[in-house]
Amino acid sequence: MKKWITGVVLATMLSGCAKDALETENKEFVAQEQLQALAANPESLLTYTNSVEDGTNSFLRQYKTYQGTTSSSHDDYGLKSIDLGLDLMSNNMPMLVNQWASGYYTYTGRVQNSRITTKVWNFYYTVIRDANLILATTPADVEAQELLYTRGRLLALRGFAYFNLIRLYADGDKGIPLRTLEQNEDGRTSTAVIVAQAKADLEEAYDLLNGYARPSKVQVDQNVVAGILARYYLEYGNYGQAATMARQAYNAGAPDTEATLVDGFDDIASPSWIWGADITAITSGIYASFFSQVATLNPGYAGLLGHYKSLDKRLYDNLSATDIRTQNWFAEPGNADYPAYVNFKFLDATFFEGDYVFMRTAEMLLIEAEAKALNGDNGGAQAVLSEFMSVRDPQYSAADNVNNSVLDMIRVQRGIELWGEGFAFYDMKRWNNELKRDYPGSNHPAFGKNLNYPANSPKFQLQIPISEINANPAIGPGDQNAQ
Repeated sequence: MKKWITGVVLATMLSGCAKDALETENKEFVAQEQLQALAANPESLLTYTNSVEDGTNSFLRQYKTYQGTTSSSHDDYGLKSIDLGLDLMSNNMPMLVNQWASGYYTYTGRVQNSRITTKVWNFYYTVIRDANLILATTPADVEAQELLYTRGRLLALRGFAYFNLIRLYADGDKGIPLRTLEQNEDGRTSTAVIVAQAKADLEEAYDLLNGYARPSKVQVDQNVVAGILARYYLEYGNYGQAATMARQAYNAGAPDTEATLVDGFDDIASPSWIWGADITAITSGIYASFFSQVATLNPGYAGLLGHYKSLDKRLYDNLSATDIRTQNWFAEPGNADYPAYVNFKFLDATFFEGDYVFMRTAEMLLIEAEAKALNGDNGGAQAVLSEFMSVRDPQYSAADNVNNSVLDMIRVQRGIELWGEGFAFYDMKRWNNELKRDYPGSNHPAFGKNLNYPANSPKFQLQIPISEINANPAIGPGDQNAQ
């Protein structure tokens, strides 16, 4: 970015034009003298940081995050497009028509020349870039409390991005580039270093956000960070902390009711939602949206063109007839209207304005239960699982689990409850499970049915985009993940 804005002019412009000034392809190159001028004017600096943060929050749900191209497909609509795609890479979500997001389902999207791996890589590194931009104006010793809160929110988003990136791209100890204000390592920084960076970012964010009252569920607050930390600690084996953080995040919302479990999962005002994106007529991507791709009864790709997403039959068979969540799935084989096990879970009550859920209280209960089980506290795990099941199935009894351990039951419930929310692929890898879609009675279609990969398969790693390899001399072809 050219150094064409003086501190005086920038301070004058910020109140009305900060967001426009920042929406450039080179916004990471904001001149240091501009930042210094802002730092001398706390009011302007706060306007500036809030503007960039608002832009980063918007980026989580915007259409066309795939940079470097003049066009984009309708399966590119921010974080939820990645979440849905990763679910398609698991066992849990049969995709009945070979279209838009099939690159995830068939694993062709993981290879280096695919727009899918490029989209995922660019999405999270854009979040990191924008977080670094603001963090340059909010050092750890800044005095204004509002700026410390801003620092905490952006550290949380940066840690969230590194956490997801490393789980997708790490090959053993071969990690990904590390880009912070203190370090700029363009090569494959070790996985351990990236994992530590994510932890440091999230834990500092948690401390900084103590006392912060967010204006809406769109913003990150300490309870959201607690939820992200619960995911992180569960992933890396700190089970006591995972349970503690999950309970804190859970307490920030409300338990599900029978109504919230069958309400279409489209409204950020739902009391069980902790974090999400508020979609309006102005911000909607219309056909380029989550509900267009997933909602069977909406006039999008799924509902209008029949690009259905279904629940894996093995998971459906674990649903009791008295479980209210059976209402979220269509289970009449041979029906002329819909295929068996197609989902009714997601329903946009408005016209392409369904909100996006990033975190719910249900996930936090399941993390707490799993963490307790992995920590050897089977009694505590069963108590949390019973708490979880009480509203879902009034006939549920722990005594019925004679053929399953409590850990097995928790993992089955994660697959059912969190279907479509972006956790199934991460869980498959974390549990060292195989990808097995070809089984007796499978409802996976022919074009994805025979993709059976063993646990820990290199296929479960995305390849680094070829555009990154071509542009980054620190990563050569020999540094690439396996084909």
